Amino acid sequence: MVEPVQSVQSNAGGWAQSMTTRHNTMVHRIAAAAAAAVVMSPIIGIVPILGWLAVYLLIIGIERIVVSPDLGSDSYGPRGAKGMLCDAVLVMSATTFAWVVVPLWFVAGIYGGLCATLYLAAGMLQSIINGAGSLRITLLTCMPSALALIATPWLLSRMGADTNSVVAVATAVAVFLGICGSAARRLYQSDRNQRRAFELAERKRVEAEAAVAARTSFLSTIAHDLRTPITAIMTGAETLRGETPAHARHQLEMIGEAGRMMNSLLNDLLDQARIDAGRLNICEQAFDLRRMVAQTVRMWQGPIRAKGLRFSLDTGGNLPGTVLGDEVRLRQVLNNLLSNALKFTEQGTITLRCRTWLDDAGNHSLMIEVEDTGSGMTEAQLARLFTPFDQMSNDITARHGGSGLGLSICRDLMRLMEGRLTARSRPGKGTIFNAAVTLPPADNIPVVASPPAAMPFIPSLIAIPAPALAEAYAPAETTPKPASEPAPEPEAAAAPQNQPDEAPLRVLVVDDHEINRRAIQLILQPFDCDISMAADGCTALELASQNQFDVIFMDVRMPELDGRETTRRLRLGGGLNATTPVIAVTADNAPEDQMACSAAGMTAYLAKPLTPASLIATLQATLESAAQTQASSASAAA
Repeated sequence: MVEPVQSVQSNAGGWAQSMTTRHNTMVHRIAAAAAAAVVMSPIIGIVPILGWLAVYLLIIGIERIVVSPDLGSDSYGPRGAKGMLCDAVLVMSATTFAWVVVPLWFVAGIYGGLCATLYLAAGMLQSIINGAGSLRITLLTCMPSALALIATPWLLSRMGADTNSVVAVATAVAVFLGICGSAARRLYQSDRNQRRAFELAERKRVEAEAAVAARTSFLSTIAHDLRTPITAIMTGAETLRGETPAHARHQLEMIGEAGRMMNSLLNDLLDQARIDAGRLNICEQAFDLRRMVAQTVRMWQGPIRAKGLRFSLDTGGNLPGTVLGDEVRLRQVLNNLLSNALKFTEQGTITLRCRTWLDDAGNHSLMIEVEDTGSGMTEAQLARLFTPFDQMSNDITARHGGSGLGLSICRDLMRLMEGRLTARSRPGKGTIFNAAVTLPPADNIPVVASPPAAMPFIPSLIAIPAPALAEAYAPAETTPKPASEPAPEPEAAAAPQNQPDEAPLRVLVVDDHEINRRAIQLILQPFDCDISMAADGCTALELASQNQFDVIFMDVRMPELDGRETTRRLRLGGGLNATTPVIAVTADNAPEDQMACSAAGMTAYLAKPLTPASLIATLQATLESAAQTQASSASAAA
């Protein structure tokens, strides 16, 4: 199969391109020869013309086999004995094509010579076009026809033509050959310029991709490292809240809010970097759309009412249940739109409308509309609304903070889901955001309420606004909940169940950062746990070979032996902890990262920065799942 032109251009330049063009036009060359044979057969005779055609087809076959585009290591082409063989085959092919004009002169006289001249001129033009990019190929394939054209005035004089006619034909031949030479030179120069531009563009593309990859890697590394102190901030603030006098709890809430804001900024930067690098993928799974909307509404009711605003939900009563789509990213868009509405609305109402209808293909067309009664925007502000890092005005940054990435990311997410995100607004009249996407039905597909992974996905709760977080996890005696308002999910942190004999829970914490190890220890300290710690994978494997543990918290990113490889060795080692639940603790929360953790043998996933509620919820779910598995195994054995 012939290689694409651009792919060989970058390897061997003009020679490769020209030979590729000759190979690609082989059918046309054969068709032209066959047409010439049909036209000339009455003049020359059927047997001679068929013999000529057979020889020409044989030579073309030899050329196709011997002269390959990848023979040349540069734009000049092959050298040495191989180069001489290639040159000989090309000259033989061109000579055979031009040879048929010789009988025309001797059989049909001057009129045959006129046909021969036109035939040779057409052959030269074809050779110039096919050889563009390589002067060597152009010269070799044009030379036989050019020599035959140069001999035309002499043949005319032999046929008895007058001197004036011979001079006129000689002049015409000279002009034609000059034009052909100029055209060949221009085509060659144009091809060289094109190849240089292509090489420059390719080099720039590679450099740009490398720069984006380096930036993404840098941001990922920085984000991973920054989540360590953020974990300490949030864990410390959450742990101290129940032990701090009432007058100091406001300061702790500010600390926790600062940690959540820092983590939100990191998430936005990482999402934007993944989008720029083309590495943010949409993961379609079956999920319950009604449940997703209900959970989101339940989470935002408290913060909206706490600000003195009214919250209105209008679903039209026709939301489908199970659909196919990316629940996590759709929820991210909805959360961001509600967060913006809350941020920029001082009084009035925030309205969430959800509408669906079936399209012609039987898919659910979903329309999500978030309307607020805030200050609204001008046309100039609307034009900049989805620009990354653009906060519209300096006072917005001063009052509300943020990176200016949220809406830009949401728009890109909707595009990745083949949907759209639009906004309309008027100053003083509020703003309406409209997100539209098509979701296929998933009636016969099991519901997966999380990104695709073989382990449960327990997201960090840092995305919940501070008032909702405080309401959800404050001690019951300090923040009683109204009976009419449902409790946000997940439920308040509860102590993990101990073993039936009330023995301490044996926990191994593996992390290269002491802050992260101490944070987990601090969270588990009230629950009578026997905690061992390891600063690297090798130490963890050594401890696991000597002690039985009930659960292992495993950091994923560690030097030398990372968490996934440590878990693989733990599973394959067949020791005391070959089947012990391993909870992945990492800041890499993309679906492909979760799948990699699952493939390594990790049991559950815990996103950084840690919070007491998310850690305890994950631990409790993991232990309950392990207990059920053991009970099932014991029952089957019995």
